[in-house]
Amino acid sequence: MTGKARVGMLTIALVAFCVAGMGAQGTMAGQKPPDPQAAQAAAKDAQPKPAETKPEDMPADFTAFNNAGKEKDLLKRVEAYEKFIADHPDSALVSTARSQIQTTLLSALKTSQAKYLSVMQQQIETAKKNTSSATLSTTYWRSASDLLSAGVLLEQAEEYARSALSSMDEEKYIQERRESDRRVAESLAKQAANPPAAAPPASTPRVMPALSMVDGVLFAKPAPPRPAPAASTTPRPAPTPPRPPTDDELRTMFRSQKASFQATLGQILVGRGKTADGEAMLREVYAARPAGATMATIARVLAGSAKKAGDEKGQLEYLSTLALSGRINKEEQADFEAVYRKTHNGSLDGLEAMLDERFMRTAPKVEVKPSTRTVKATDRAVLVEMFTGSG
Repeated sequence: MTGKARVGMLTIALVAFCVAGMGAQGTMAGQKPPDPQAAQAAAKDAQPKPAETKPEDMPADFTAFNNAGKEKDLLKRVEAYEKFIADHPDSALVSTARSQIQTTLLSALKTSQAKYLSVMQQQIETAKKNTSSATLSTTYWRSASDLLSAGVLLEQAEEYARSALSSMDEEKYIQERRESDRRVAESLAKQAANPPAAAPPASTPRVMPALSMVDGVLFAKPAPPRPAPAASTTPRPAPTPPRPPTDDELRTMFRSQKASFQATLGQILVGRGKTADGEAMLREVYAARPAGATMATIARVLAGSAKKAGDEKGQLEYLSTLALSGRINKEEQADFEAVYRKTHNGSLDGLEAMLDERFMRTAPKVEVKPSTRTVKATDRAVLVEMFTGSG
């Protein structure tokens, strides 16, 4: 082959190679590059899928567990999980069910606490708008007392109890009571000065409820209507205003209420583990000899503390007070007799005499004045026996 021929053949081959390359580039330019996500999805779809479990093929314990979790009411959900554990004690889901019970109860507790505190705050805000300071302090105290009785939210109960005490003011209390007595006296004086010419028109009686417990649930039904008062032509006597209490009586009433509030705070402190502060406050109130119910409540708490501390003398003191109050229960009576025996040579001799002497020494004295009423021949007298044998 001559040189010219070789050059010609090489030129033709080079041109053909260039044309092929240009065609390939044109094809690639007209197509989009492959999508990696689409490729992954295609690969995933290509994998074999696990067979779905139909409800009829679900094990009984799994079905029961799932049904318990569907319960919307939190407390009923807890009961459903507890029933699941009782019905399927060997299930692999028992530990999970126990965990769900704890989580659900915490949720219910958080929800109920938030709701309760919200309701209490609404009542407190309403009381703050009242012109009477006693209304606010009583609202605080009632909230603290309710929480103490339930044994929950004692930290909040302490805050309420302290707020009740801090909102009390003796002079303001007396001033407000005096103003209230004045308004009552003025109202009664107006009624006496302007007696109604005729009986007021009959109004639709208000339906009053009669409450009872049915299967542990409070049930209300309409109470029987009260009989209408008999018509009378005799004019009703003018109302007599009550005797307003003296300043000394009002101060006694205020201090009695304050002692009750302090007793509540003392019990809360003991319940919160602040035993020394709580007992100190209770002993201070006890020494002031508050009203019977408050005295008995304090005596019960201090008797329990004395028993734990091994203080037989203190236990006897407080149980004696509890016995005289008439509020001692069976277990406390047994403790009372046991500690009396320990401190009196193993005998109960003299127990009743000790209680009698203590009653005569500590019971409030009642002043009795002879009647100065003049008895007419047409008068009728009624003898009332207040206590058996007193007549």
